[in-house]
Amino acid sequence: MRRLVLTYNMVNEHICSNFYPQLIKRGMTVEVLRCAPTGPKSGYSLVRIQGPSEVCEEELSDLKEKVGDWCSVELSKTAPGDYIAMISNHDCGICKLVADSKCFLESVKTHNDGTVEWSVIGPDAATLNRLVSELNETGRKVKVHSAREQVSSTALTYRQKEALKTAYDMGFFDIPQRITLEGLTPHMRCSKSTLNVMLRRAERKILVDYLSK
Repeated sequence: MRRLVLTYNMVNEHICSNFYPQLIKRGMTVEVLRCAPTGPKSGYSLVRIQGPSEVCEEELSDLKEKVGDWCSVELSKTAPGDYIAMISNHDCGICKLVADSKCFLESVKTHNDGTVEWSVIGPDAATLNRLVSELNETGRKVKVHSAREQVSSTALTYRQKEALKTAYDMGFFDIPQRITLEGLTPHMRCSKSTLNVMLRRAERKILVDYLSK
């Protein structure tokens, strides 16, 4: 598999170009978590919006009015400054284009100049190049920033997953902490120092994966 990072410009009245950039200019972040087609020019998106709590309240209070008639939005507040939006877009041919290409959108970010950045995974270079060509044919000016083989250095090992899940389930990450590192060691059948290294490596992999997106 290969991963491609690209940017392109929006060419129509679209939430990605009309509304998201305004949020970013206010110091907020917008990340598309999932995107699925529902027709030739329509699709659903699951979007995470984060930012300063006061700014979020101000910008998102009348979200449905701001986005216009070309999409509908259901907004859910998960924490102060953290929102999940489910968006039904009535004028987006990109969702189906990606689905038909046999590629997967790993992440989508919108920049304040209206360009959109994709991280795309495909089976081979030819498939990804074909997707780029099809995007260009729609009038979007695509710029490829990187293309490389998909090799995960952040995948957790079985033992790391086991250690994290055990620590989480038993309250190691709770505030206040319900169990100490020493208390976890009998459940993981290893020494305290080994468990400490295992958890730190697992936490680092998760942080690297999260912050690199």
